[in-house]
Amino acid sequence: MLDRLSIHPALRSLSAGSAAVVALAIISSAIVIARGDGRPETEATMWTFAAPHFDIYKPVLDERNQTAGFRVDLINIGRQVMDRRMLGGFLGGVPTADLLEAERSTASLAFAGPLEAVGFLDITDRLEAEGLFDEIVPAAFSPWTFEGRVFGIPHDVHPVMLGYRADLVDAAGIDLSRVETWDELFAALEPLRQDLDGDGTIDRFPMSLWHTNSDMIETMLLQGGGGAFAADGSLAIDRPINADMVARMVSWMVGPGQVAADVPEFNPAGTQQKLEGRAVAYLMPDWMCNIWRRELPQLHGKVRLMPLPAWEPGGRRTSVWGGAMLGIAKAADNHDELWEFAKFLYLSDDLARELYRTGDIVTPVRSLWDDPIFDEPDPYFSGQRKGRMYIELADDVPLRAASPFFTQARMEVLNAVSRLHGYAADNGVYTADGLRPIAADYLRDAHRDVQRIIDRNAFHGGSVAAGAAGGAGP
Repeated sequence: MLDRLSIHPALRSLSAGSAAVVALAIISSAIVIARGDGRPETEATMWTFAAPHFDIYKPVLDERNQTAGFRVDLINIGRQVMDRRMLGGFLGGVPTADLLEAERSTASLAFAGPLEAVGFLDITDRLEAEGLFDEIVPAAFSPWTFEGRVFGIPHDVHPVMLGYRADLVDAAGIDLSRVETWDELFAALEPLRQDLDGDGTIDRFPMSLWHTNSDMIETMLLQGGGGAFAADGSLAIDRPINADMVARMVSWMVGPGQVAADVPEFNPAGTQQKLEGRAVAYLMPDWMCNIWRRELPQLHGKVRLMPLPAWEPGGRRTSVWGGAMLGIAKAADNHDELWEFAKFLYLSDDLARELYRTGDIVTPVRSLWDDPIFDEPDPYFSGQRKGRMYIELADDVPLRAASPFFTQARMEVLNAVSRLHGYAADNGVYTADGLRPIAADYLRDAHRDVQRIIDRNAFHGGSVAAGAAGGAGP
């Protein structure tokens, strides 16, 4: 088995450390397989990385398995475990799950080698034959589209809106209905930028955004048409548009006019700061609504949503944060049965309603958007029909590249943003104009460092192309 490690095409593109991790994954997977899992030949296994998804799917699968001739067992194994075991299966030739619900960072690991080495089944022709490219929002396919071929059914599209403390805004008599740009938002919320305890330090800021949060930085860059990769998947960290947006974001985080604060996500301290009103407005993908609902019940009826302010007048009013797909292992048996099951799970109206009802996630399937559930007023969000609001933004969600280097690129961009924040604070440079040339320098450094990683790749070296995000399908 280990001999295969030295010859598998995709493994030749990995570093020594990564190859060692894959080797360990293959060995551990082989031990599990050697013990035997006792599955009937007609049974298939599906892995998911998300406990909430498991809780939604399990009752549906249990009921289906009572009558269906093709039984599917669902296992929640977590993202890091899935990364290792997926690579062990795809690169080492040991069995893996038949169906894998993978998050973006996990799925991208499968695209490290040439097209023929991808361990997921190419479903492009199936999607085309069944008209699903017209049925599903194009942006939902882009993270799973590599060299023009699609390897997963999208779970979601995840438009992003701005969630804000309506109780604070209304009490201050502020009207946000005419706000179109980020600059206009900060101007409108200036009265709420306050020293609450009289110690001379600002305690409340208009927005939660910080240089240490890679998800937020990526979301903002994608909204403005930037990001680490261009539409064709080529590395594009050093674009002027990125330097401009990074300079503007950092200018919001520093100086006497600071308008953005660090309110950590998925953190008890951050939850408390949200309750206390540390920031007024927050980036809010559809799934984040569910996080707030569960972790901040005290804010019931005190939160409102609006489209993201644009970077410039007439610009995009949404972005994207997160995402998952359901892929079929190429080495699995019964591709036709697995394909039918995957469509049952991801494209059915029942599951779309349940996903929204229990997770606040809107479906990427257009034909399901007429369901009345998306028009129901949501009491938590001040009675807004938030499902419809997210759906109305879905077609404007930006594309993303399915690159095996996206994790490294995102971290290098984050390093550049943090370096710029340090420079601004140390040198007292608080304007976007003053920070823009330094941002360009730091982003060039980041671009160069990621390009070196790409150049060492046996299949992507000599070219910055690392995938194709230009929509989905032929």
